[in-house]
Amino acid sequence: MIECQDDANTALAGLLEKYGVESPGPWRLAERPENAAEGLTLLPGWSLGETKPPERFVPLLPWRSERRFVELRGLVEGQTIDRLLMCRFGCLSDGAPMTLRAVLYREFDLAEWLAGAPIVSLYASMTENRAANVIVRLANDVVCSVEAGVMLPAGSAVVDRHELIARRGVASDRPVDTQVPQSSVYTFTAAGAESYTDTDAELFGLTDNKVALVRSAFDLLTRPDRSPVLREQHGRLVGLVELAFESDRRRQRLAVEGV
Repeated sequence: MIECQDDANTALAGLLEKYGVESPGPWRLAERPENAAEGLTLLPGWSLGETKPPERFVPLLPWRSERRFVELRGLVEGQTIDRLLMCRFGCLSDGAPMTLRAVLYREFDLAEWLAGAPIVSLYASMTENRAANVIVRLANDVVCSVEAGVMLPAGSAVVDRHELIARRGVASDRPVDTQVPQSSVYTFTAAGAESYTDTDAELFGLTDNKVALVRSAFDLLTRPDRSPVLREQHGRLVGLVELAFESDRRRQRLAVEGV
C-alpha cells in the first residue's frame, strides 16, 4: 500500500533541493483527492475516478519508476527478447486503498507501457468487485492476460508478477518459481519476523511503493510539461477500466474506440 505521509513529502523536497530543481509552485504528495492542499496535488492516478480531474490534480503513474518495470521495458525496447508475443500479469491486493478498479488501472497501463502499444480490445470476466480475469489485445498483436484480485487479508502487501513471453526469450519481474515478493534482509527475533528491502540509495528507508511515488513526482516537477501527457493517459486508463466492467456485464469482447 502507498501511504503518503510526511516522509514521502520530505524525501521529495530533499531531492528537489539536492538537484536544484525549481518547482512550478506549491505542491503536495497525497494518496487521495480529499488530502489535497493548495497548489499542485500529486497523487496516484488510480485514486482519481474522473476522466478529466481538476487541473490542480496531477495523476502520477509511479509503477513506471520502479526499477523492475524499467528493466523489463528495456529488454523489449533493446530487443533482448524478441518478438514479444504475450504478457501474463497478476496482481493481488487487500482492497485498501487499491480497489479492483485501481488494480486494473495499474495493470492496463503496464501492459501498454511495457509492450509499447495501445490496447485495442478486451474481454473481462469478474466476480463482483473482488476478482477479474481480463484478456487484452494490443495494436502490435501482443495478447496480455491480467489476473486481478482484492481478497488478500487486511494489511497485506501487494503480491504481483509480470511475465513477458517472446518468440526469443522470456522475462519476468520475479525470480523463477517465486510466488511472493522477496526481501533483501530478514530478521527473526522474539518480537517476530521482519523484512527490509531498499532499492534506492537516495531514498533509503522508504518502501518500494513510496520510492516509486517520490521518483515519479520528482520526474514530473523536473519536467512539468509532461502533465498534459499524464492527464491524457489517465483519461484513457479510466475509460479502459470502465470498458472492462462493461465487457463483464455484456459477456463479450469489446473494442476500444479511437484506437
